[in-house]
Amino acid sequence: MADDGHPAEDYLRPKLQALISDGVRAGFPQDEVIAVLISLLDEGPEEDGEMT
Repeated sequence: MADDGHPAEDYLRPKLQALISDGVRAGFPQDEVIAVLISLLDEGPEEDGEMT
């Protein structure tokens, strides 16, 4: 982890970049992949039935 004071960001950034790259390789436009990820984050896990 980098010592820039944002360990969660340092941990998540490469995973998020890989997820976006996977979506693009699957044939989706990058802006669409990012828009869907933002939408999923805005909905939150409660709406997906993941939290009780």
